[in-house]
Amino acid sequence: MTLRLTAHTVSTDTDDGAVLLSQRTGHYWQLNQTGAYALRRLLDGCTLDQVAEEFASHFDIAPAQAHLDLAAMTEQLQSSGLVEAG
Repeated sequence: MTLRLTAHTVSTDTDDGAVLLSQRTGHYWQLNQTGAYALRRLLDGCTLDQVAEEFASHFDIAPAQAHLDLAAMTEQLQSSGLVEAG
């Protein structure tokens, strides 16, 4: 699954990661550097499986755990209306 920001979401990078703002609701999410990197990879067209494999290798964790963590993050962003499947 690749992602894209919804039409009413803006994103900006910060020193600590990134912030996503819903212009529709005024709610925002702050992502740490790891979360921001993962989101950028997904927005660039990588699949969840590809990013999970990359994280598993880089952070020396099980691919299944990396996949679960990334899936949880993306589900929260989707349910908040900030991103959608793309």
